[in-house]
Amino acid sequence: MDNQFTLHCINWQAGAPLLLEIRLAACEIGLLSLEELLPDEMDDRSRHALVLSKTGRAIGCARLTPKGNIERLAVLPHEQRSQIEAAMIEALNIYARENKLAKNSAIKVKQKSQPSRLAA
Repeated sequence: MDNQFTLHCINWQAGAPLLLEIRLAACEIGLLSLEELLPDEMDDRSRHALVLSKTGRAIGCARLTPKGNIERLAVLPHEQRSQIEAAMIEALNIYARENKLAKNSAIKVKQKSQPSRLAA
């Protein structure tokens, strides 16, 4: 099956409107908390993964902090949800290794328990 999405690793300034759009949608369905929705000082210092559907709709996001933590990981209901999550984590891990953000590839994924995250 061909990917039905594209993944972009970007800085906050390049993607803020779409990153906020996906965070808001994720917050509305319980994938992110209100605190995780709102931009903070770490956003400007982090690298962000942004996933777009083949129609251009923002459907996933995550951020990689300067300390090598992957945070604010959220994927809206989509038939390729697990592939999207894996692709974001892999892309951010590669970025972290290439930019020496984490020693020994010790990337930590910080994700709250999300019981509502069922495949669509």
